[in-house]
Amino acid sequence: MNILIIEKSKTISHILKNTLIAYGYNITQDSADLSSESLIRRGIFEILIIDTNVVGKYSTLDIIKKVKDRKNSEIKILGICSVGTWKDKVNFLNNGGDDVLSYPFPMQELIARIQSLLRRPNNYIDNRIYIGDILLDTNSKSVSSKNSDIDLRKKEYQLLEYLIRNKNRTVSRCELLDHVWDYRSYTGSNTIDVHIKRLRDKLPKKSLIETVHGQGYRIKDSKASLALQDEQNQDPLQS
Repeated sequence: MNILIIEKSKTISHILKNTLIAYGYNITQDSADLSSESLIRRGIFEILIIDTNVVGKYSTLDIIKKVKDRKNSEIKILGICSVGTWKDKVNFLNNGGDDVLSYPFPMQELIARIQSLLRRPNNYIDNRIYIGDILLDTNSKSVSSKNSDIDLRKKEYQLLEYLIRNKNRTVSRCELLDHVWDYRSYTGSNTIDVHIKRLRDKLPKKSLIETVHGQGYRIKDSKASLALQDEQNQDPLQS
C-alpha cells in the first residue's frame, strides 16, 4: 500500500512517516512543489495524507483538484488540520477531501481512518482489479486468469480481495481476522493458514501470496513497487 504525505510541518510529517512505515505502508513525502505529480498521474498511491493549509507553488485545494481530475482516480484524501478552524475542515471536505483529522490525534485513530477510507467505495470505480495475470471482478465476486475461471469459496475470495486491495503491504493475521472473519465466529487457530493454503493451491502462481514470518501475508505488485522506487531514487524529496 503506497501513501503520499504532503505536510508543511516537518515534525508532523516525520511522525506520520515513522508510524505508517511501522504498520507496513510504503511512504513517499512531498511538498507544495508536488515533485511526485508523475507518480500521482500513474495511479501509484492509494492514499494522500495532506495538510489542510498547504501553501507554496500549489495550495491544498490545487493539489486536491490535480488528484481528483485524474481520470478514474481512486486515491482517497485524508486531511491533517493542525492550524485552522472548523471552517477550514468543512472547506477541505467540500472541495474533494474524503476525511479530515485535527492534530494532535492518537496514531491508532490515523490507522483506523486509513482503513476506513480503503473500505469506502468510489463514486466511479472500475469493478475489475488486476494483479499480474489474475483478474478479480468485484461485482460478480469472481476471479479468472487468462480467461479461465478460478473457482473460489466465499472466504477464499474475500481473503484474496483484501490482500490485493492492500498489495505491497504486510497484512497481519489480526487484521485478516478483523476484516475477513468475524472474531465472534472465529473458532480455529489455523483457519487463516488453511484458507491461505487452499487459495494458493487454486492460483496459477502460488508464490503470489508471500508469507512474512512472524508478521502475516503480503501480495506484491512489482510494477507499482518498481515505479515508486525509481521515482524515489531520482528525487531527494522522496523517502
